[in-house]
Amino acid sequence: MPQPTRWIVAVDDSDASWNGLDWLDLAVRDDDVVRLLTVHEWAGESRERSTGRLTIAEHRLRDRHPRLRVVREVVDGPTVSRLLVDATDGDVLVIGGRRSERVCAALTGRVAERIVARVAVPVVVVPERWRAGRDEDAVVVGVDGRTAGTALAFAAQLAEGCRDGLVLVRAWEPPTSVSPFGAVYLERDRPRWEHEGQLELDAAIRTVSRSHPDLRMRGELRQGRPSETLARAAATASVVVVGRRHRSAVGAFLGGSVGESLMHRSSVPLCVVPRSAPAVVLAAAAERERAHDHGGSRRDAHLGW
Repeated sequence: MPQPTRWIVAVDDSDASWNGLDWLDLAVRDDDVVRLLTVHEWAGESRERSTGRLTIAEHRLRDRHPRLRVVREVVDGPTVSRLLVDATDGDVLVIGGRRSERVCAALTGRVAERIVARVAVPVVVVPERWRAGRDEDAVVVGVDGRTAGTALAFAAQLAEGCRDGLVLVRAWEPPTSVSPFGAVYLERDRPRWEHEGQLELDAAIRTVSRSHPDLRMRGELRQGRPSETLARAAATASVVVVGRRHRSAVGAFLGGSVGESLMHRSSVPLCVVPRSAPAVVLAAAAERERAHDHGGSRRDAHLGW
């Protein structure tokens, strides 16, 4: 039996925040625990107004999940620092993502970017232009050998309740060099980079198959930039999952973070998973591997990340 997930949900008066609740309504299980959290800043709205909104949010979740354990809380502090601290008491943080220009967001420190870059647990950012689809829509995960270990485990966990299962996407493109005539690459190197991408995708599929042998999944190898490729592949997904490399919003912008780019490009909820997985992800994966091994049906040994 999978461990219950402890969800921390940031609730405010934005459309994106209510979208976050709608997404959670599709993803949560009845035995999970949800903490609805509003951060009250100085000179902000009244506590009575914040408390009333949390009550409405709880009722919306209980309409579909009457046995769900829900805790409501209004806390003091700067929004970003308080959410970063409180997120460590849960397994997953859910926040709304308001649309803004990438440069402006990186330099001024938009809340979503700052949280995604620094939070210690997986964070789901639900954009304001997202509209709820089917709860069986697939989960899409980006395969990247440098960040995908915990991202794969968490994506597989999310996909367990989806009829369309898990789609693993490995984007690849040959490295280019800049010349006076533009960016160029050697055509003879193209098969080698495509082959390396396929090997990495195959290894990811074997890894997930070992811990989730009954999960429906497929792999897609696509040529192109990772952010553009994932945005196209996840157009109808319930969520797209990627790993995290950077530790600041400016670093993500300057370093070309896939997650940071998807926050501004995609209308699909984005889950960014840090390399240090929460205990619930590792425990669930270990539990499934033990059950799989005891069942006597062993597949190919998975490749580590």
